[in-house]
Amino acid sequence: MQIDLSPLDRQRFGVTTAKAALDAGDSAAAVGDWCRAQGVQLLIARVPTSAIALVQQLERQGAFLTDTLLYYTRKTLRQADAGLADGYRLRLATADDAAAVEALAGLTFTGYAGHYHADPRLARATADLVYSDWAANSCRNPAVADAVLLIERDGQLAAFATLKDRGAPLFEGVLFGVHPQHQGRGLYNVLMQEAQHWGLARGYGAMTVSTQVLNLAVQKVWCRLGFEPSGSYYTFHQWYGDAA
Repeated sequence: MQIDLSPLDRQRFGVTTAKAALDAGDSAAAVGDWCRAQGVQLLIARVPTSAIALVQQLERQGAFLTDTLLYYTRKTLRQADAGLADGYRLRLATADDAAAVEALAGLTFTGYAGHYHADPRLARATADLVYSDWAANSCRNPAVADAVLLIERDGQLAAFATLKDRGAPLFEGVLFGVHPQHQGRGLYNVLMQEAQHWGLARGYGAMTVSTQVLNLAVQKVWCRLGFEPSGSYYTFHQWYGDAA
């Protein structure tokens, strides 16, 4: 099993948090033992949906489902015209763009139904900040994102996408946001196309993206762009000790 303490979540929510990426061969009991030994109050565990036996173990020991993620992958990147509307321009972000990207992410992710939001013990306003902080840090810290694509109009940020190397030949489109005033103009589609251009220029052969199972709109876009379902994962939370 892969499990580590999360200082960032500890700072955000005020509880000792561990994040785990589990596989079918892992033991929920062993995860629980590790968490208790480390004084963990909140466990966040990502589990393949195919690992039913492990899922049932986690549920029996008190873990509860907080989201289901679907991954789509395009195994061959495509060089195609992004079709950007007149008046808009594309560029890569720098650290100086962090505040603008943070503000747009805060607008587009407010009330997002992520696993933090699904846990009633975590403040929703703080859960919203997870995504805006993540987007801002993607501009500032190469360890968080390898590139951030921006679309601007009249000097104002209209849309963004963060990209992350997942090991050759794969990269991931992680966070996307389109300003409400600029929706309906194909900017999300442009970001998906331009991400592939970015990947091709750097020698990547495939791109992956993920979303909540209920987010049908972006899944339809991905299908039209030649992406196919490639995986699915549950996220579980479990509380320990006095926080349980």
